[in-house]
Order: sequence, then C-alpha cells, then structure tokens
Amino acid sequence: MVDRQVIESHLQNMEEALANLGRYRNLSLEEFRDDLSLVWIVEKGLEILIQNLLDIGAHILASEIKTDWDDYGEIILKLGHHGIIPIDFSERIQGMAGLRNILIHEYLRVDVPKLYDYLENRLGDFTEYMSFVQEYLGEKT
Repeated sequence: MVDRQVIESHLQNMEEALANLGRYRNLSLEEFRDDLSLVWIVEKGLEILIQNLLDIGAHILASEIKTDWDDYGEIILKLGHHGIIPIDFSERIQGMAGLRNILIHEYLRVDVPKLYDYLENRLGDFTEYMSFVQEYLGEKT
C-alpha cells in the first residue's frame, strides 16, 4: 500500500524546487552559460526534481505493483506500462533518469544547453508528472 505521506513529502520537495528554478527562467543562453553559480543552482534543482520523481515512482511500483527494475529509466517506463502515468508521457520523460545520472556521477560532462532547455522548456514535465501522481492518489481513496 502506498504511503501517502512519503509521496506528499516528495511532491512538496518538487514544488519547492520548481518555485526556485522558476525564478531563473527567461535568461538568454549566453547569460545562463556565463553564470557558473546559476548553472550550479539549476543542476541541483534538476537533480532534486528528478530524484523525487524517481523516488515517487519507485515507491508506487514497490508498494502497489511489486515490480522490480534494473535502472531508473525503467521506473519511468513501468509507471507508464501500469497506467500510473500515460505511456506516451513516460516515453517522453524517460531520458530524465539519464540526466540525473550525469548530474550526480558525471558532472564534468553536463551539457549546459541541455540544462538551459530543461529550465526554459521542460519544467512543465515535472508539474505534469505531479498532476498524474495526485490523480493516481485520488483514485486510491
């Protein structure tokens, strides 16, 4: 059975990270690239968002479906295959797991334009994911 408090705590972390990252939107790529402190802020914010997204998915899968997975990318796809999030959405965001690994383990290879793209164009994916999770929790009551 899903522990709502665990999921709600992760959702709260995501809301806070989204609010903080939202303050840095609408800069040019050049302004973003030239401010190393800002790049680091966005890296950490995205790491927090993705990790919480994956932790929510792992918790739901372990609690409700009892599936196992070999890597984080599978968590996202399994959420889609089990109808927790739409399959097309899971396929679209699957790459977030790879970005998380780069942010944590291979930070010297971070693609700054990719971070900028997430900041400017992909934060809505996290909001959408949160909505799907809340909808799923609503069905469980």
